[in-house]
Amino acid sequence: MTDISKYKNVSLSKDTYSKIDKLRRVITPNTIMSRSQTINILVNKEVKRLNGKASDV
Repeated sequence: MTDISKYKNVSLSKDTYSKIDKLRRVITPNTIMSRSQTINILVNKEVKRLNGKASDV
């Protein structure tokens, strides 16, 4: 059972879901990672790119 104190759930459009499937195969070509791990990697890259500006919102 999922630990609700650590995780949240989001709904995605079918188009976005499909794009995540494509991205996860490109990010790690020899290993298929989970969709949630793909989202974690992409979000962390964007936060890093913004240099902390996201925390100002």
